[in-house]
Amino acid sequence: MNVVRVRVHFCSVLGVLDRVQFMAMGQMSVMARFFVLAGFRVLGRFAVMAGSLVEVFGCFMMVMMNFVLVAHGKLLHLR
Repeated sequence: MNVVRVRVHFCSVLGVLDRVQFMAMGQMSVMARFFVLAGFRVLGRFAVMAGSLVEVFGCFMMVMMNFVLVAHGKLLHLR
């Protein structure tokens, strides 16, 4: 049964490679630009995600500070 699976996968890969169109080397720069733009987009979204994580952590710290201050007598040490 495994031999049949391997042959099916091998034939499907060969079928895909048979349909691939070749391109000139001059067109490769266009593809490289697309990859660079996609990379910048990924890095930008990572920066937004990191900024959101910092904001969530800041809000969590604010909630914890308020909880501690309310639980310990409403700012008695700041008078």
